[in-house]
Amino acid sequence: MMRWVALAVAVLIASVPVAASPAAAQAGAPDPARALKRQFRDGHGVRISETTRYFFGKKSTVSGSGTRISGSLQFAPSGPVAADFTWWDLPRPKGEGLPSEKPAPYRVIRVGKNVYDAADRYPGPVPEGKEWIRFPNNHRGSMGRDMAWDASLQPIDVYDPSTMKAVLKRSTSKPVPGGFLYRGVMSRKEMGKVSKGAFIDWASGRPVGGKSKGTVSWQLWTGRDGLLKRLVTADTVGTGKDSLVKRGDTRYTDWGHPLVITAPPADEVIDEADLLEYIRAQNVPIPPDDKNT
Repeated sequence: MMRWVALAVAVLIASVPVAASPAAAQAGAPDPARALKRQFRDGHGVRISETTRYFFGKKSTVSGSGTRISGSLQFAPSGPVAADFTWWDLPRPKGEGLPSEKPAPYRVIRVGKNVYDAADRYPGPVPEGKEWIRFPNNHRGSMGRDMAWDASLQPIDVYDPSTMKAVLKRSTSKPVPGGFLYRGVMSRKEMGKVSKGAFIDWASGRPVGGKSKGTVSWQLWTGRDGLLKRLVTADTVGTGKDSLVKRGDTRYTDWGHPLVITAPPADEVIDEADLLEYIRAQNVPIPPDDKNT
């Protein structure tokens, strides 16, 4: 009789459904950090489309001006090594009495440490035949340096596996149609610690320090293969109603497509120092520095 009762209890226990824990539910999800690292191959890349807007106050509609970026990023085993993209300023949202036409674009090519800006957007005279201006990184401003590195202004360096691991560790995830969604938030101080290199404050242009206030929140979508499809972030400087917010929305497509980005022909390039000497020789006032430099 006891053996029969024990057998019945065992069958009953086996038939009771067990709720999967969050860890078990995520067990089948591929690791985005590993999926990313597998893309670091010579002669391959990814296409990028990004919109960044700036606001005063977390829920404010004031300002809303920003930047649009569209282009490609080339990889090597070490990570991003070249970029070819176009960017332009975004006006405030329609309805504020401002022009709605699309502003003129800026074209940028980066190969290694060399960054070339198309000369057609330079405000001063350029020698005939020179189509590109090579600016030293220390004269590009923080926005120009950030864009040139990975054709993006996102606060999260998705191409650094260690940063991605820290972001994923602080995320909750769930399956969504076509892949997975990761959500999370961390303080800007903490983001500065996990970021590869210095985490630059977009509002001040200086590295984020230990006294920095604010947060970086994110929503990150991946495909079933773990590769990034979209990243939406809110990088908030300060706290309360007077905080400043940078909102970024980036989409990634064509991971692994063949791509080789080359520098412009040398005879079409002029260095900034040589360009300034040329302007002085023409007795023309040197144009004031702009966001593109």
